[in-house]
Amino acid sequence: MAFTLTYRDGQSTNYDDSTKWEVDSGVVKLGPNEGDWTVFVSPSHWATLELDTGDDKKDSGKGAVR
Repeated sequence: MAFTLTYRDGQSTNYDDSTKWEVDSGVVKLGPNEGDWTVFVSPSHWATLELDTGDDKKDSGKGAVR
């Protein structure tokens, strides 16, 4: 599922469906395969994670994790 990760400084990065992710105790884990994490983002460095569900009929189609 595509998503946007926004950092505390306001910078954001868009990821496509090929990037897998998980939030574990506030740490965002990213990688090419689920469980094969190559990037770890500390809870003090990220602000929101917005999911692009592709359902834009009623709203923007995004949900945020904070």
